Amino acid sequence: MAAQIVVITGCSKGIGQGIALTLAKDPQRRFKVYATMRNIATNQDDTKTKAGIYYDDTLFIRELDVTKQETIDKTTNEIFETEGRIDVLVNNAGLANADWWQNPAMDAFYDVMDVNYFGCVRMTKAIAPIMKAQRSGKILQISSVLGFKAIPLCQQYVSSKFALEGFSESIAPPLRKFNVWVSLIEPGVVVTPMLHLFGNDTVRAQQAIFDSWTNCPEEEATITKKMVTQNPDVVLGTEIQSIDDIAKLVEDVILTPKPDFRYQTSEAVKEFARQRFVDPSGNKIMNSWLKQ
Repeated sequence: MAAQIVVITGCSKGIGQGIALTLAKDPQRRFKVYATMRNIATNQDDTKTKAGIYYDDTLFIRELDVTKQETIDKTTNEIFETEGRIDVLVNNAGLANADWWQNPAMDAFYDVMDVNYFGCVRMTKAIAPIMKAQRSGKILQISSVLGFKAIPLCQQYVSSKFALEGFSESIAPPLRKFNVWVSLIEPGVVVTPMLHLFGNDTVRAQQAIFDSWTNCPEEEATITKKMVTQNPDVVLGTEIQSIDDIAKLVEDVILTPKPDFRYQTSEAVKEFARQRFVDPSGNKIMNSWLKQ
């Protein structure tokens, strides 16, 4: 059986790199991976080193910036012309920002939405027509528990993931008529280079977010901090996963003929999903914050 052609965004580090390496090193050689990243000149060396003998064999690095349509068109067209098909798109490229939501500058919202939401839309618009024409394909959106569970932190990031989930849920039904399957991957806390900055400690990460806020009224900061710190399990749970955990799940989803629409990556995230979708009013979630 021919190897599946997989395109992944945001592969210079973190979850994207982990997914690319896991698929490329598959002992059965079931995947041919195009690991894309924004700036090859400065970002490719680590991925090449970790790929080892698989580089330019089952793993190929290409330059692609999800905020720049010209790079999307150039790279996706090149891959399609080379391979004649694209079987899997993993929309992974992401940007985190912790600025206070009422900061007068809107740049934080624009920047995060441009990568996390519009970047996924651009990539999907570029590759979905190829999959529709070949009557097969899978589009995996790397979302987050914060794509369905809002928290009083990182409002820009939360908003972008909620938008991604809405977009994905809207396009998934008609695409299934073309045998193109859209799935959301919803991790909780994952040990990535971003978390390393905070010593892999979610409490320290939360404090660092507060420290980064500018022009935040003291009273609001105090209220929000109390909500978050008095019950940290309500925020993201206590289960911290590895990049390998997420990469293995992605591999399993790709190999599933008719995958589910949503995949929570841990029991903690599944429990948050149960809480979210069992209460139509949303009051239980609000009360869980306000009782703190």
